[in-house]
Amino acid sequence: MPIVDGIEATKMIRDFEIKTPKSALSNKARKGNNRAPIFAVSASLLEKEKDKYTDAGFDGWVMKPINFARLNVLFSGLCDPEARREATYKPGEWENGGWFESH
Repeated sequence: MPIVDGIEATKMIRDFEIKTPKSALSNKARKGNNRAPIFAVSASLLEKEKDKYTDAGFDGWVMKPINFARLNVLFSGLCDPEARREATYKPGEWENGGWFESH
C-alpha cells in the first residue's frame, strides 16, 4: 500500500472504532466483535507472527493464492458463530486461513 501497510491501516481503523459510538456499526459488525471484521490477505503471512496480526487488530487471515471455497467458509463465520468456531485458528493449519480468537 502506498501510504501505510495493512498492519498500520488496521491499527488506524481500530483506533477510529474506539472513538466511534457502537451505534454507528452495522448489525453484522455489532454481532461479531463490536467492530468491522478485518482479514489479512497475503502470500507471505507467517504463523510465527500470529501475535503481530492479532495485536494489530486483524480478525483473521487468508493466504494467497486464495482458495475461494475456504473463503466462503470464512465468510459464513460473519453470521454463523458455529462456522466461525470451526474456522478458528488451530496450530499447524495456518495455510488454510481462518479466524483468530474473538477479542
